[in-house]
Amino acid sequence: MNRNRTLGPILSGVYKTALKIRRLVGRKKCSAFSTSKKRSSFQKIKRIFVINLDRQPHRLDNVFKELSPVLDENSSSLKNIIVRVPAVDASKLDSDSLNQLETVRRTYTLAGQLYVDPCKALPQNLDLDMSIEMSQQEIAVALSHIETWKKVAHGEEQYALVLEDDICLHHKFPAYVENIWKELEEVKNSSPLFDILFLSFKEVDQGAEKVRISKNTFKLFRGIWYMSGYVLSKEGAKRLLSMLPVQGPVDLWINHKFSQIEALMTAKSVIPQRSDETSGNFYSVLPILSQIGVLNDGAPSVFTNTPTAKPIFAIGRLGGGLTSLGMALSMLGYRCCSDLYDLPDSEKNSLLKNDGYRTFDAYVNVDTIDNNINELAKIYPNGRLILFTEGYAKEELEDIRKLWSNRALFLSLDNIGAWKSICEFLGIVPPVCAYPSLIELGKRQLSKFDKDTLEYRNLSHTVLKHDESPWVISEKKGWFGLPASNPHIQTTGQKLTTAYISDDFSKLDASNWFLRNDTFPGNQAMFNSDNFSVNTGNGASIILKNQDMKVREYSSGSITSSSLFLHGRFEAVIKPPKASGLVTGIFLHRDSPRQEIDIELVGKSPNKMLINVYYNPGVDGARFDFGYRGTPVEIDLGFDATEDYHSYAIEWDSTEIRWFVDGNLIYKRVNWAPTPIPHLPMKFHINLWPSISSELAGRIDKKKLPASLHIQSARVAALNQHAVMDLSGETETMVCAEEISQPL
Repeated sequence: MNRNRTLGPILSGVYKTALKIRRLVGRKKCSAFSTSKKRSSFQKIKRIFVINLDRQPHRLDNVFKELSPVLDENSSSLKNIIVRVPAVDASKLDSDSLNQLETVRRTYTLAGQLYVDPCKALPQNLDLDMSIEMSQQEIAVALSHIETWKKVAHGEEQYALVLEDDICLHHKFPAYVENIWKELEEVKNSSPLFDILFLSFKEVDQGAEKVRISKNTFKLFRGIWYMSGYVLSKEGAKRLLSMLPVQGPVDLWINHKFSQIEALMTAKSVIPQRSDETSGNFYSVLPILSQIGVLNDGAPSVFTNTPTAKPIFAIGRLGGGLTSLGMALSMLGYRCCSDLYDLPDSEKNSLLKNDGYRTFDAYVNVDTIDNNINELAKIYPNGRLILFTEGYAKEELEDIRKLWSNRALFLSLDNIGAWKSICEFLGIVPPVCAYPSLIELGKRQLSKFDKDTLEYRNLSHTVLKHDESPWVISEKKGWFGLPASNPHIQTTGQKLTTAYISDDFSKLDASNWFLRNDTFPGNQAMFNSDNFSVNTGNGASIILKNQDMKVREYSSGSITSSSLFLHGRFEAVIKPPKASGLVTGIFLHRDSPRQEIDIELVGKSPNKMLINVYYNPGVDGARFDFGYRGTPVEIDLGFDATEDYHSYAIEWDSTEIRWFVDGNLIYKRVNWAPTPIPHLPMKFHINLWPSISSELAGRIDKKKLPASLHIQSARVAALNQHAVMDLSGETETMVCAEEISQPL
């Protein structure tokens, strides 16, 4: 598991230069390698397998450059014994192939993880049998190594070096490996010398469990990560293959097999992973370790894939596939405007003039594009067109093809629903998740912008620093988002139902709520169900204490809805504590992809409230969980929220989010002001937690602890998670306004 972060552009350039200079120092011999067929060379490394994705040939080139200056015992360059092993591409693993896996078992347990990397502190009541599902990237890595083991097992060579393609060599690699080999030949009287010898590794935090067998080698029992560089014997490869299936990430699984094989490691790692290459892996255990409090890394998760082919225009006449395409382009990193009759005047003028002030770089199913498609081909010589051919005459398609030439991709409704053709056309690596399949929105009218509707902005508010993201528009003069009409809502194959919760917490209703026993990065407390209590005749309380929770020094509480909701009104009447460093949250949240709508009251500023939205594109299960700050705005309430009970509410529909205090609208956001409106079901939460960020909440005042959040009542009127968009284009409120708009 490699959690190292890549270097920035400047340091990356310095790093690459340093590698080039090192290669120019001169050639060095390493007698552990040989191409000779003499009997005396039987115990040498005679093959180097490099696992490399087809779409990343530059990485293979880098490995050749690393190995070229190193010579074998016959003074032949090691590049001559390199064999490329095509890596399994995670983005091409579909559900059918995943379901038919025989050599990889997709789930593993938390106990399996902690066997390899035991933690000094763990929370109480830990479920060691918790099942964790491997990510597609982890499955692909495991399959790639298994294929390499097969080549070693069936090959003629007794030893082979196996490399992943994101490595470089330590400058002492030749001499060090040569010494290691001589040591092993002296201390080992049998053949093979080992099953596997790790030259690249990272020991777990508490160190690997190992026993020294020579000056520079150890016998391994458990406790290392990485499969970036290792020497595998022919017999070792056969043994590993006999132990299949791999269960869990391959570097985790192999730790569990060290007791059954002769696994060795060198005293120091001499094949480091490159710092200028971004890892595309998703480590399935990280969210679990964050949840149980083992990790508390609040560093930002940033989307770094910046598409170069732009702007993108997508049109079609029969409707199908365009809403899904708009979401797909967003997932590829485009700022995509879709499903509109028209654009705001400022955006339309910038687009048609190409004056550099466009807000978006992709436009899907927009009449402005349809009506100007010929002109746009001339205005944007580097632009791209995606066209769904149904409904177009043959002559029309020929005329468009002449104008756009190889910059156009023609699709039919029969061949949409896969990443391949679109990503090849745009020169982008496909995401490792399913292509989105959405019900078609159709074109929507922009609502007339009326400055009088913004009277709520008379409240003093401050726009705080936002995340930088394709899905966040930086605040700019004259931009008020895309206020669009609200489409009709219906279910697909199920009756549309509305969920209602009205709870005064005279008792905890387990059908509506559950108490959390976990945490998250940036939270200095461990949530504990014991920190929630029902107050007879007076609602409930969450108490935050200074208490040793093993993985955190504070305990607190969090209450979460049992159901997922899609749109509606979510309200709580609360009285937060007056204590610096504490955050009271009333919010909606989901992961994969991460979307969130927040109300936060922070202890350092009891007369202010933070509202926030996090947005990531995708459909359920897409691992788009980027964002650190979100898009926060600080609002002056005009009163001290800690002195009395007040009602705080979020109203959320497909085109707007509205925030209320005591029944009064205090802030509103429309689509793309500055983010798209979250579009997937979320759970409703109320919690109290001490922030690791003094910038957010102030320094924790321990003298004010224990501190209590008092909850008088909570109310939800919302659609269930099965509600989706209809094609009709009608406008209808999702939940009856009279039923949800009245404060508690």
